[in-house]
Amino acid sequence: MTTTNFPTFVKTWTPRINSYLKEHLASEIDTLQLSKIMAYSVMAGGKRLRPLLFLATRQALNLPLDEAALRAACGIEFIHTYSLIHDDLPEMDNSDLRRGQLTSHKKWGTAQAVLAGDGLLPLGLEWIATGTQSAKAIAIMTDAIGPNGMVGGQYLDIDATNNQETANDRDLIERMEWRKTGCLLLACVEMPLAEVKIEPALQADLLTFARSFGRAYQIYDDLVDVLETSQEAGKETQLDEADGKNNTLTQLGVAASRKRINQLIQQGQASLHGDYPVLSGFFEILKRVLA
Repeated sequence: MTTTNFPTFVKTWTPRINSYLKEHLASEIDTLQLSKIMAYSVMAGGKRLRPLLFLATRQALNLPLDEAALRAACGIEFIHTYSLIHDDLPEMDNSDLRRGQLTSHKKWGTAQAVLAGDGLLPLGLEWIATGTQSAKAIAIMTDAIGPNGMVGGQYLDIDATNNQETANDRDLIERMEWRKTGCLLLACVEMPLAEVKIEPALQADLLTFARSFGRAYQIYDDLVDVLETSQEAGKETQLDEADGKNNTLTQLGVAASRKRINQLIQQGQASLHGDYPVLSGFFEILKRVLA
């Protein structure tokens, strides 16, 4: 089904993503209790932003939106959820709430949460592999989430926390935030692009869109931490400053961070030339922190 605007796309595909996740988590994991613990975090809600971005890019490129594509999209959500479970652990961000409920380690125990994340990561890669039938897609994803991507970004985040030497290091903060968040979002666009041959200029435009959105999203998330309550955000807020986090927001302040998001939105939307309203609509998510 082809949809022509972002709200309709989200309304169409989010229930399908949720249904597929719920059904196949229950049917494809042999150990019932482990399946339950994994499903606790996966099915807690969330925007399903990354699988939606993957599917929207496929639609923009006229690639099939069939069950195989849905399986790959859900694999991306597994990988994202694994990262959240591990980020919330006492040894990392030590968070009590995620998506409006107790974090996995608070609900089930630290060892159980670690194993739930450990299970979601390879299962996510398996679903991407079977859904795309593409070694290139797996290479893109593993690069995005490995030591030069998401894991590396999380390490830099830990290393920069309560570290005055990095507090004003703009290049390090840019690299840290891009790896933490931007790399996975970019991969959601790169994987469909790897399946088609298109004009280099169009490919460059779509990658500019993805990079602009990926960079803006981490700044948006940091603004949520200071501008919204835990109830509004669905997770604990007002934590970054107390924990000694160094990021774009602590460097620039609220007003300049909002300005930076606006610049990235304008850059990303300009790269789409008004041709992809569903992709352009992803920027609307960011505007809730700009008022």
